[in-house]
Amino acid sequence: MDFRQLRNFAQIVELASITAAAERLAIAQPALSRQVKALEAELGVTLLRRHGRGVMPTEEGIRLAERARAILEEVEDLAWELGGTRRSLSGTLTLGLPPTVAEMLATHLVSRTMTEFPEVKLRIVSGFSGHVQDWLVRGKIDLGVAYEGQRSPAIRSRPVVLEQLFLIQHPAGAACPDGTPIPAREALSLPLILPAPEHGLRAQVAAIAQAAGLPLDVVLEIDILPAMLAFVERGLGATILPPVSVAEQVRAGRLVARPIVADPIDRTLILMSPAHRPGSRLTSGFSEFLIAEVHRLVASGEWPGTRL
Repeated sequence: MDFRQLRNFAQIVELASITAAAERLAIAQPALSRQVKALEAELGVTLLRRHGRGVMPTEEGIRLAERARAILEEVEDLAWELGGTRRSLSGTLTLGLPPTVAEMLATHLVSRTMTEFPEVKLRIVSGFSGHVQDWLVRGKIDLGVAYEGQRSPAIRSRPVVLEQLFLIQHPAGAACPDGTPIPAREALSLPLILPAPEHGLRAQVAAIAQAAGLPLDVVLEIDILPAMLAFVERGLGATILPPVSVAEQVRAGRLVARPIVADPIDRTLILMSPAHRPGSRLTSGFSEFLIAEVHRLVASGEWPGTRL
């Protein structure tokens, strides 16, 4: 076993394909396959399982790829440090964010990344939490931020911040248009504009209403955040969202955000990474950077309605 074999095996696992890895490494595919077989023979374990779309690492394969990546990055770091410099993060990273978080975090993260890590190319995609988790499992993104819901063995998750949900109303329809708190029972009794039942937010609100013995009056089901807010601005109903997602409309006086009290509704924002793919120096370093930036926004009051 040598560094070359470790590097090549880690690349196969990252791309989930011997063919794709051979193209990226400029190595003939049969030669790369022979390297894997030689590693398996040397270690006495099966490292990869073949399927129609490529390969999937076994548990032993995942452990080898993780250790290989860590060893190779330690060697690279050592070379940089011996040369009198410290290696910064570099490479391309794709991050998935839910729409309500993207409103606050996307522009901030891009700006801070350009300043702190100019060699990192950050790509951000937005989708509801279920979509972000699916993209992560399928290898479409490197890291994902989502709201905690159903756990998956394919996902590693770290809690980032707790976000309180507010009742969002048109000022004319609010009994207290100055953002006065409202009891949960009263908020859930109003005509509401919510996402479809399979959406995590809708499921959470429905569960709370059911526990309180309240039938939800859902006048519109909309999964598109701007469209949902547009209908709330027209006074067709209220909705339940984190205040950061309506900060601009509240400042302009077009909407009112009222804290829900008595039985507050909150949810945990988590940072997700794939459990079946080895982490890289870039993903682990950027994870710490992202969490630190979120905590800084919360501590400074720039991200309202949240707590660490």
